[in-house]
Amino acid sequence: MTEQPPEGGRSRQLPVFHCPYCGDEELTPYEGESAGGWRCGACLRAFSVRLIATGVQQG
Repeated sequence: MTEQPPEGGRSRQLPVFHCPYCGDEELTPYEGESAGGWRCGACLRAFSVRLIATGVQQG
């Protein structure tokens, strides 16, 4: 089963450049519990980042 991108959305995630915990740039892809995760080599944490909204209101 393949994931379909949301209407008007991107088909892939952009890479993360900094760890949200320590700010280091030593990140590698991490395939743990959820796809699209990242692992920080400095603080040894694994995390994922998800965009919820851009602040643009539809009206």
